[in-house]
Amino acid sequence: MTGARAERRSAGTETLVDVLLRWAWIRRRTPARDIADFDGGQPLRVVGFTQSIGGTVKVSVGRGKQIARLRQGYLRLAAGEAPVWTDARGGRSETLQGPFRLKPAAGKVRLARKFERYELVTGAGVYDLTVPRKDGELLRYVLGGGAGTR
Repeated sequence: MTGARAERRSAGTETLVDVLLRWAWIRRRTPARDIADFDGGQPLRVVGFTQSIGGTVKVSVGRGKQIARLRQGYLRLAAGEAPVWTDARGGRSETLQGPFRLKPAAGKVRLARKFERYELVTGAGVYDLTVPRKDGELLRYVLGGGAGTR
């Protein structure tokens, strides 16, 4: 299953991987291509981070204080199916219930300048979601409509 990827580079920065892919005639994924694949029925996975989807995990920071831990995982998007968040570790997953509304959240993502934050409003609650900037267009297309799953 191929899909949106977090390893994308911004325009103007080319790595050895980019050069090798170009020589092999393999094109990098683009937001427009991801949307076309989604509309064509191909399931996609968007890598991201959350503190709240699937329940909050607290970690101790000393002196009896605890904070919510940012967890890595991916959001599986498929036409006609509810989005599913799966943690990268721990096997935790949650099916998100519509209707959906995606709103940009204030603040930058520390140590990850190519990521952006969103507030995902669902039928079951409000969650935080941090995804690569290039995958934001796909998320806005799939979840931003407010009419539930497509």
